[in-house]
Amino acid sequence: MRRYFLIAALMLNCENANALDFSLFDKKVSLSGFATLGYAQTDQPYHYQRYLSNDGSFFRDSLLGLQLDAQLTDTLSVTAQGKLAASAEKDHSFDTTLTWAFFSWRPTNDLLFRGGRLRIPLYMNSENMDIGTTFDFARLPAEVYFTSPMNNVDGLSFNKTWEAFDGEFGFDAYVGTLEPFFRIAPYSYGALNSDAYYMPIRTNVYGGALTFQHEENRFRISVHDTYNVRLDGGRMRDDLPFVQIMPNVGYYKVADNMAGAPIPSHNQLHTIIYTAGIDLSLGYDFRLVSEFVRRDVYNSLVSPDSQGGYLALFKSIGDFTPYVSVAHLQSMGKMLDLYNRVSKNRIPAIIPGAESLNAMQRAGSVGIFAYAQTTWAVGTSYNVNPTNKIKAEWAITQTHDVSALVDPLPNDDTGNKLINTFSLSYNIVF
Repeated sequence: MRRYFLIAALMLNCENANALDFSLFDKKVSLSGFATLGYAQTDQPYHYQRYLSNDGSFFRDSLLGLQLDAQLTDTLSVTAQGKLAASAEKDHSFDTTLTWAFFSWRPTNDLLFRGGRLRIPLYMNSENMDIGTTFDFARLPAEVYFTSPMNNVDGLSFNKTWEAFDGEFGFDAYVGTLEPFFRIAPYSYGALNSDAYYMPIRTNVYGGALTFQHEENRFRISVHDTYNVRLDGGRMRDDLPFVQIMPNVGYYKVADNMAGAPIPSHNQLHTIIYTAGIDLSLGYDFRLVSEFVRRDVYNSLVSPDSQGGYLALFKSIGDFTPYVSVAHLQSMGKMLDLYNRVSKNRIPAIIPGAESLNAMQRAGSVGIFAYAQTTWAVGTSYNVNPTNKIKAEWAITQTHDVSALVDPLPNDDTGNKLINTFSLSYNIVF
């Protein structure tokens, strides 16, 4: 709780603060920061997006970050950014992470090279997604921004800009490596119980994004080619084979110690991520914002092969910017079909060991990263001043067959849930 009070104190004392500029070894240095104190609560007893439940939580949205920029020469600079936020590798804990640490070389105004720990151009708000004052959403839509655990890479990037069609194009290309975590939700079925498991992954990735800025309008498309390997010694599963006990009766093999043929698997999972986004001025202080992401998994029915998107309409009214949005996240057909077959398959009780096998199938279905959910939201931001922003939102999420963003209660599944989420946050830069 001390960390929450630290964030709150910063917010109270930095209302009119600016970045701190100073000289170090005759080099220009700038120190700045950002923070969000966010509270959210749902009307349901189970956890959604790791932390949201009817108990309420500050974990989901609260964070504190500091950034240091140093200009070494006219063309060479260095940037470092650290963040205190909810842990990416365990539940109900804060961690400090080095989010940015890179050198920048700008030989000309239209060329930029970077090396080190970088933020990749995955979403429209990738570079500023931690800085709540830079966007009006109370929370960036999970149906898009939760579809990939990767945001930063250790690698190299290149940026080229040029003017055309009364606007400016920007092309970003990068290559790098990262080590994110895939979270497998906790479960409790019969005698089987497990806490959330964070599967460590090493990802080699390269990609690019093309952005066009015309007056107040922005358009972006991107492609990201990823190759994932488990760091815990396991293999990437391709499918869950059906083991027949008698005609029309059997079970899906979800664990290696179950009888039946070996589970098909690969050492490496190949995924390509495609994104597209627009931020469009409609006139009369209306804005239309939309993003779409497709995660195309090449050799697995168990890994998150999905597509998601959102559409939001904003209206500026003085210092208020109310909005309404709709978002949807959907696993592709074959993967969703596998989840339904595994989770709903039941062995008759007259067969010895049926209760244990049924519990194992339901537990195994949690490891299938399947999604089918829709969220409607209405909210507003309020600009206290250029460095402080208050946000509030009411969101209604309907899960359909399944949602891996929900942690199931004991002996329950994640389908057909209705979740009301209420959020309030205070956001600053300093």
